[in-house]
Amino acid sequence: MAVYRFRIVLEDNEDTLRDIDIKSVQTFEELHIAIQDAFKFDKKHSASFFVSDDYWRKGLEITFKKEDLPLDPEEIKKNIEPKKLMSAVKIAKYVDHPHQRFVYVFDPAAQWIFLVELLKIVNEEPKVKYPSFTKSVGTAPKQYKQIIVPPTEMTPDALMAEMLKGQHEPEENEIYKSLKTEGIEEEDLVGLDGEEGEEEVTEEEHRTDSEEGGDDFVFGEEGHEED
Repeated sequence: MAVYRFRIVLEDNEDTLRDIDIKSVQTFEELHIAIQDAFKFDKKHSASFFVSDDYWRKGLEITFKKEDLPLDPEEIKKNIEPKKLMSAVKIAKYVDHPHQRFVYVFDPAAQWIFLVELLKIVNEEPKVKYPSFTKSVGTAPKQYKQIIVPPTEMTPDALMAEMLKGQHEPEENEIYKSLKTEGIEEEDLVGLDGEEGEEEVTEEEHRTDSEEGGDDFVFGEEGHEED
C-alpha cells in the first residue's frame, strides 16, 4: 500500500518543520491529528486543509468540525464543490501529482498556518504504525502567546479599574488596628499618639528657647569686651 511522506512547514518560520508518513487510504482527520501531535497543540480549535496549487493558493476547503460546514443552500450553490469533512475524505482523493500541496490552517482566530507538501511516495512497512514521524527540525512554537496590552489600548473598563486602584487610603486608626505587636493595646497606641504630639511641642519650644538664649549670651559677651 502507498504511503505519503508529507513535509509540514510553519509558514512564519521555515526552519521549523516536521515530516509525517501516512497511508494514502487514511483520512485528512488523521493527518490533522498527526500535525497537532507533531507541534504539541491541543486540538481544541477549528482547523481546515485547503487543496493548493504550486503557488500556495487556497482551493477546496476540507474542515475538521461539522459545524463549520455550510448549511445555507444559497451558500452551497455559490461553491462548485462545497466544503468537505476531514473524517469523510481520504487523502488519496485529492493527491493529483507527486508534489501535491495543501495549506493547513489551525485556530482561525490565532491563524496558525502550515504549508503541507508531498515529498515522495514510499512503501508501507509492516511494523510501522501510521501516521508516523520521520523527521523533526526546530522547536515547536508555543500555541498560546501572552499578549501585553499597552495602557493606551486598554478598554474603558480596564482603565476605570486602574483608576480605582489605590484611591482608598487607610486611616490612621486602621493602620494601628492592623499592627500585630505583642503587648500593645489600642489604648496604649492612642496614648502614644498624645505623647508623640507632646514631644514635638517640647522640641519646638526648646529650639525657640535656645535661639533666644543664644542671643542673650552673645550680647553679654560683647558687653564684657566693652568693659
